[in-house]
Amino acid sequence: MSIVFPRWTNAVPGVLVATLGVLGLGVVWATWYYATPDFWQVGYEPDQPVAFSHQIHAGQLGIDCRHCHSNVEQSGHSNIPDTATCMSCHTGAGEAGYLNASLWAVHRGNSDLVRIRAAYASGEPIRWRRIHKIPDYAHFNHAIHVNAGISCYSCHGRMDQQEIARQVHSLSMGWCLDCHRSPEEHVVDVNDPNIRRITNLAAVEKQLANRPAQLATGVELVIQNKLQPPQHCGACHY
Repeated sequence: MSIVFPRWTNAVPGVLVATLGVLGLGVVWATWYYATPDFWQVGYEPDQPVAFSHQIHAGQLGIDCRHCHSNVEQSGHSNIPDTATCMSCHTGAGEAGYLNASLWAVHRGNSDLVRIRAAYASGEPIRWRRIHKIPDYAHFNHAIHVNAGISCYSCHGRMDQQEIARQVHSLSMGWCLDCHRSPEEHVVDVNDPNIRRITNLAAVEKQLANRPAQLATGVELVIQNKLQPPQHCGACHY
């Protein structure tokens, strides 16, 4: 009886299984690495319709985050400031609305402020592009976190140093749980004279970087304020 297939074909099934195994591991690795918030969300900084600089407003001018995002202490959602908020500083009504004639001259020709004034006059909102977004099946309450002593810095980083606003943390479930499991590492004392306000990002960064002092203060705050961040699914998924 003649041999239909040569002997080397006996190795084909083994080679095929090994190849598929390697490809499968490659797919798993690629998905684990690329399809995670750490890869495709951290560093996200879309172009905005108006070139608003947090570095100038929050950094150089020292404007409190809550002046523009005014609802973070009362609402579950952080509000995006409307053009009326911008116009509370940039009146756009002529030289009388500015400190001096030279300042008005600079602002009068600024294309971004021209766009803001036009939007305010027409009643049309500026279509800002959203940067920080969690999945629709998850819920995050800004007011609860801010009032518990979690600074803007812990989630948004040093916004006062960002010329273009970007995402600095993954906002993944694991990242959130790390904070819920060890709240003492993140809560700050807003009555501390060295911090003064929860939106003092530089002071908060310095405090959190000093781990011995932060842990001592954090444990005291957790006990004093009876903080028990939930870790069960229903806390964020409902």
